[in-house]
Amino acid sequence: MKISRLHIDEFAVEDYQTITKEDLGGGDLLLKGGNRSGKTLTINALLYALYGPRATLGIQPGRTSTVEIQFDNGHQLHRGGGGRSYSDGTEKVEKEAAEERLVELIGPEDITTLQFLHSETDKLPLSRLSKPQLIQSIRRVVESNLQQEIEDYQEERDSLEQEVEQVRRTELTPVQRELEEIDVGRIESRLEKIEKLQSLIDTGRIEIIRDRLLENEELNEELQDLYDRKRTIEQELRKKDRQLREARRYTREVNDLILNAIEELSCPVCDHVVAERTAKHRLNRGKCPHCGQDRSLDDLKTNLRSRVESADDTVDQLEAEIEALEEEQAEIEDEIDSIQTSIPDLSDLNNLTKFTLEDNNYDIEAVAERTKDELEQHRAELDRLKTQKQSLEEERDEIQDSLDEMDESLEQVTERIDELERDSFEEIVMSFQEEWSENYEALAGELGLEVRVEEDGQVLLPGNEGPRKYGELSTGESRLLNLAFAHTVASVARENEISEDSFEVVVLDEPFANLEDDQRDSAIDFIRDADIQYIIASSNESLQRHFDPHQVENLQTMTVQLTWDDIDE
Repeated sequence: MKISRLHIDEFAVEDYQTITKEDLGGGDLLLKGGNRSGKTLTINALLYALYGPRATLGIQPGRTSTVEIQFDNGHQLHRGGGGRSYSDGTEKVEKEAAEERLVELIGPEDITTLQFLHSETDKLPLSRLSKPQLIQSIRRVVESNLQQEIEDYQEERDSLEQEVEQVRRTELTPVQRELEEIDVGRIESRLEKIEKLQSLIDTGRIEIIRDRLLENEELNEELQDLYDRKRTIEQELRKKDRQLREARRYTREVNDLILNAIEELSCPVCDHVVAERTAKHRLNRGKCPHCGQDRSLDDLKTNLRSRVESADDTVDQLEAEIEALEEEQAEIEDEIDSIQTSIPDLSDLNNLTKFTLEDNNYDIEAVAERTKDELEQHRAELDRLKTQKQSLEEERDEIQDSLDEMDESLEQVTERIDELERDSFEEIVMSFQEEWSENYEALAGELGLEVRVEEDGQVLLPGNEGPRKYGELSTGESRLLNLAFAHTVASVARENEISEDSFEVVVLDEPFANLEDDQRDSAIDFIRDADIQYIIASSNESLQRHFDPHQVENLQTMTVQLTWDDIDE
């Protein structure tokens, strides 16, 4: 589908001249003018007409901007004043329906806009596309059904990845943390001491221990002091163990985020999971990985790294403090053992027995009653914790089984994507590469070389010292390679009918800058012989001789609105 009639009025700026071409008939068009004549504005007006303000290259249309296009099949497109409509001659649709109909006819925006070449090299298609995007675009142009199948699988993979991450974060992790907090061993250790005290009571040895302690007041006080110190250390150790667990968990999570480039990102507010490729794409474009808004992440990264280092220091400090407390605890226990070993009747004494006697004023009956109550309470508590732990372990195992199934499905989908991409490369990408090379060689004259596309999306041209990457090419080579690429996209899209009536137009803004005369002439010959319609904006006066008079639109220089008087004011 080519353009047969074009009308552009008041696009973006007030002094933009009205352009009306009634007799294009699908032929080429040269928009000729110097600086500030509206060449780039006109190119953007075409983008605006097709896909709206979002498609323009750094230019926003005005409220009164109007663009009307009539295609060579009789269809008409109108956009302006906040409205848009599309007519096929029998039916007229507006607003969202017009957008949908246009995409059905000429193809998706991300493909059609590859046929628009900006005057700035960093905005050319091959400069804008990432390597994976280039492969995807080629595949969509050559075999859109296959690319759609791959994208469907990718969407399924992304959904599975999000579901896996969501289950891990919101279901598995809370259960694992709750399990970590259940200290069955501490209750068992306490119960063992209570049962030992009960055994001392049952055998009557508790009375012997009491008597020996009461007979030697100095010994009793020394042991009391040692047991007090031991209890204080045990309490401090439990506190620092909890702090250490939290510090390690925090360090691990933040390190995963910053240092290991995590597999998924999750919004800290709503916990919505953002897939890795989306997050990385946003980060690479200087946007927030969560919401996609423009934002410098340098301060955030610096702050998080600082917090990681701070947390690491905290872990080191806590580990050192715990080690010191454990050494002190061992020394106290050695002192207690030494004292109790010297008095055989005190060999069964432990801190629980000592504190229980002390708390009950060495009253054996009171000790027995309290011990009985504590036995019942701790046995009940131990049963409760074991039941709770078993229930949580079963819940964890069920969640893990579900995750294992999802991981298996994810692996199968990923393998299918890899298989489709691998098997299609030779047949699809290589066929596009062959036509791209032919067009580049015909277009670039003596500069023309064979184009090679690697499986990772790297574009290479031959060089004296080996293959040259796209970023290593001269400005002239880059422009010609992009022109050949845009032509190939338009041609192959038409051949493979990726839409009902593909957009057989390539639009160029100053395409011949940095080219020698013979290279420019070779490119012009290629363009004029092509059955693709070309719309070219250029300030080069010599190009006019290659076009019929009705194919040339002279653009007038727009006046500068600001004067020196305005500046002085």
